[in-house]
Amino acid sequence: MTDIAIERVDSYDKEIIRNALTRMFENTSFPDVRGKKLLIKPNILSDAPKEKAITTNPVVVEALIEIVKERGASSILVGDSPGLQSPSFNARTSGIKDVIDRTGAKFEDFTKNNRTHTVYKKIKVPMAKAIDDVDIVISVAKFKTHQLMMQTGAVKNMFGLVPGLNKSPLHLKCPGIDEFARLIVSIFKESHTDYAIIDGIIGMEGAGPANGEPRKVGLLISSEDAFAADYAEAVIMGYDKKDMPIFLEGERENLTNPDEYRYPLLKAEELVLNNFKKIESKRKSLFSALILPFFSRHFAIKRAKRRSAPEFKDNCVKCCRCIEICPAKALVMGEKHPNINTNACIRCYCCHEMCPVDAIKVLQ
Repeated sequence: MTDIAIERVDSYDKEIIRNALTRMFENTSFPDVRGKKLLIKPNILSDAPKEKAITTNPVVVEALIEIVKERGASSILVGDSPGLQSPSFNARTSGIKDVIDRTGAKFEDFTKNNRTHTVYKKIKVPMAKAIDDVDIVISVAKFKTHQLMMQTGAVKNMFGLVPGLNKSPLHLKCPGIDEFARLIVSIFKESHTDYAIIDGIIGMEGAGPANGEPRKVGLLISSEDAFAADYAEAVIMGYDKKDMPIFLEGERENLTNPDEYRYPLLKAEELVLNNFKKIESKRKSLFSALILPFFSRHFAIKRAKRRSAPEFKDNCVKCCRCIEICPAKALVMGEKHPNINTNACIRCYCCHEMCPVDAIKVLQ
């Protein structure tokens, strides 16, 4: 059986979170960390203030570090790599770097000394060397929606092991939703993640993962199976299983089995949020899931273009992050905002994720 622990936590009070995590670990198969080297991988999509609910809250990270230190972990690394990572990136604005310094953990720069891994479609990608150097990997995700994948959780969180701008070309190589889900799962498998935690005390609804609205959810979720934790998150958001492309791929590959899930504490089905602002599914049928992988890349891109192209608003500040991140080179700066070549755009919505002022709209 696979245990999924869910606890109610109403605030970012460290002692309350520590107590909740301890109960959750006691009710799931949390790894024995004594004498082990750990990598804690929070979600730092961008180094944004914690109030925006874009990143894993630093108090959750701190509580986890304290617990594993007390249980005898020999060393603790903490790291992530945003899609646009500057040379000075250190997660200070989010508060996570302060936690690292205060607890004696070590900040891991994923852009240094990468190691190449072969993933879906024999694609070679650089990934953080830390996953090969540590004994235990813990994904500490954020409870958020996602424009392309509908939700982002503990499995998708490990995409951050691919450093910086190495991520965006992967959208071009795998433009279909189900194809991209296969890529994410293949990267996740390379991460050898041992345990998953989702910070849902304050989550994000609407236009996630970067420009949605913070929403108090009041929950922490954890499991030894990251797909199971993500499943619980999606159920609480109000999604059906058919709307979870990453989960469906994990199930297809026999990496998880929902028939074996059990909830020793709270049950996800009893915690569904009323009026939660979801992303509407862009998977129109089972065709793309079952047939698309056997067709050409050209056909996959053609099908991806049936999704709505992003639209740009006049509050653009011309930071050019969207232009830099675009894998299809479909954007050029105009008078008020970028102009988009909708024929070139593959609807990966990387631009939307990177926009710091919510100047990009994705129609449902």
